[in-house]
Amino acid sequence: MNTLDQSSVSGSGTLPISLADPLNGFDWSSLGRRYEDLCEGFDPYAPYLAAISPRPASDRALYSVLVARFAEELRSASGITFETYLAMLYWKLYSQGAAVANTCKFLIEHDQAQENASIKLRQLSSDMREVSTKEPCEIIEFLRDHDKFCFRGMKTDTALPVRSTFLHFVRPREVPIFDKQVLLAVGISEKNANQKFRFLEAYLPHARKLAAKHAQFFSSLNPEEPLRLIDMALWVVLGRRNRRKRKCAS
Repeated sequence: MNTLDQSSVSGSGTLPISLADPLNGFDWSSLGRRYEDLCEGFDPYAPYLAAISPRPASDRALYSVLVARFAEELRSASGITFETYLAMLYWKLYSQGAAVANTCKFLIEHDQAQENASIKLRQLSSDMREVSTKEPCEIIEFLRDHDKFCFRGMKTDTALPVRSTFLHFVRPREVPIFDKQVLLAVGISEKNANQKFRFLEAYLPHARKLAAKHAQFFSSLNPEEPLRLIDMALWVVLGRRNRRKRKCAS
């Protein structure tokens, strides 16, 4: 792996975070197939997708629907609906059974939690129409505002991956998805790194640099935006490493 970027971490006395580029020589032509191979556990008939019609057949199909629904609903006065938010939560969390139960299942079983989420989503949608996410510092500032995300699924201190996923669907051209898998792929293995803003501060510009560096391969990979293609490729890289480890251990 080649180190592409070294981003300074906020705070005094901290060392720079070195992030790698594991995508040199990557086979972009098979990205979609290899990504879908890793999407184990996706259930198109999950109750959390009841508002999505026709039912999405795959992870990528649901992703495409969510991008379109976010864009359409943000243009409306009511903003992002509870149903779209619930589907987004499922897309983000379906590989984690406990997380789905604690968020998606809880929400469909508790009317008050649904109502609170719906109210907060209208407020958050209104804020999103005005906020800029062109600069990484603007993304960080917005995601740090706990009051904006004070509802089930995004209110806890550990919900940074879900918050950033929500912001990705609002601005897929500017905000990458931030999770444990992409961090592992670029060389960050610290426990709970995906819950820490200092790693997000380093990863935001790094993801954009990766997208710019590998842009020459993207012309035949529509419909996803460049930052999403980087996210998918990093998942594939990590999945390939994990499979090699399993083979060596067998």
